[in-house]
Amino acid sequence: MFADDLNMFQEFARLTPLPKITEKLTECRRNVHKWGRVNRVIFDEGKEHLVVIHPKQWDGEPFKLLGCMIDLNLGMHTCIDQLLSKIRPKTTAILRTRAYYDVPALLGQYKTHIWGLVECHCGAYFHAATTLLDKIGQVQRSFLIKLGISECDAFLEFNFAPTALRRNIAILGLLHKRVIGQAHPTFERLLPFYAQRFGEERGRGHNKPLYGHWLEATYHQSLWARSIFCMVDIYNNLPQYVVDADCVSDFQHLLTDIAKERLRQGNQLWFMSFCARRGPEVM
Repeated sequence: MFADDLNMFQEFARLTPLPKITEKLTECRRNVHKWGRVNRVIFDEGKEHLVVIHPKQWDGEPFKLLGCMIDLNLGMHTCIDQLLSKIRPKTTAILRTRAYYDVPALLGQYKTHIWGLVECHCGAYFHAATTLLDKIGQVQRSFLIKLGISECDAFLEFNFAPTALRRNIAILGLLHKRVIGQAHPTFERLLPFYAQRFGEERGRGHNKPLYGHWLEATYHQSLWARSIFCMVDIYNNLPQYVVDADCVSDFQHLLTDIAKERLRQGNQLWFMSFCARRGPEVM
């Protein structure tokens, strides 16, 4: 809720018919308008949207929330399409200056003008399908190819990490922010600490595990497996010295060092480090 915005949300049982949900939403809108008339508040009907968000039974049109376009089936196609339409022309513009700048300077321009756009809504589209996310990564890979530098050299020499790796480290940074008490209180309720030490039987884990709502993920498990909740599993298996970091920047620096060390050791999956989608072998 902002000064001139009002967002209302209601949860329905999974098998509730769509017409009943729409009827309930319409009734809610009438009640809000009634409240507005009593309190002399005028709502702009042209900016009102009634939407049903669901992977299969959605209804309505995509809407913008905090600057990010949200697809009602949570596919995030609209968001990523808009992102690509912004970063592709900017990447082309940077490449056109190759005659005037060396490789480090060009990489610095990419970090300045592209990474901010890519990561602004990273948490919103994190759960999108791998094929969609790979389109974002392909822009950066194509940029490096045209500069004549490999992903490995760019990472080791210029700290120019692949998009997927930066995305994973960013989400883990959010989880660590919750652990050290610097996140919004909502995250404390959403991601409570896990009473039983995670990974204890396998000799893995640390003393600050979070609960990723595994028991509640009974439907649409593929969507859950791509979400931030599945990243809790990755966080819970990080080394103790990493989660003991006092600030998020130190925590993410340690994760970056781990990925670089895997690259130096010849690990072929170094760029997928800390990725929940590939399973425990890349933690």
